[in-house]
Amino acid sequence: MEHDILQNQIAYYRARAQEYDETTEGVEELNGAFARARDLLQQRGPFEHILELACGTGAWTQVLLAMGQDITALDAAPEMLTIAQQKLADARVHYQQVDLFAWKPTREYHLVFFANWLSHVRPQELVAFLTKVAHAVRPGGYMAIVDQYAPMLEDREIAQEGEGGRIYALRPLRSGETFTIVKVFYKIEILQEVFTSLGFDVSVHQLNNFFFFLEARNMRAE
Repeated sequence: MEHDILQNQIAYYRARAQEYDETTEGVEELNGAFARARDLLQQRGPFEHILELACGTGAWTQVLLAMGQDITALDAAPEMLTIAQQKLADARVHYQQVDLFAWKPTREYHLVFFANWLSHVRPQELVAFLTKVAHAVRPGGYMAIVDQYAPMLEDREIAQEGEGGRIYALRPLRSGETFTIVKVFYKIEILQEVFTSLGFDVSVHQLNNFFFFLEARNMRAE
């Protein structure tokens, strides 16, 4: 069952790739929050090497291009990567198709960034996943995350029951096809505790009533 959910989640984003940008444009809660998150992110850097997890169609990759010399952009959906490559055909960006739950970092980066992805990680895997990602951040480097800490109305309408509460969502496409995915709204305090335990100095900004921007610096000595 749990394996099926994760595979369904990948299938959903593969199927949604062609309509993703259009369906996220013009959403007031997203636009305002993401504009502020971009401002906060751009206050850091420049960075030599950046890793982006779940890059999708490249909306945030474009922001990172203005901040970094070399970007590795990972996503599980080849359809998403194709669109990102078409939008951002820049030699500084290296795209890789990767299932992030199976992925293991092989090097360290000055900045690791991901947006709207942490909420797709199940609670029982949160610490292990963030611990793995932390290994990709060089000493003195940063991790930055944009995501939701509270559901919007549309999130409540498609929420599904799971173990320990509502951690799934039944996401529809324009075709009417539906996919069950993981959708968890982590409390900011929980994330702060995890990052502190991993040796990071954490700062969190509430972007609006739903979204947060978290930055964490790896305090491990070089």
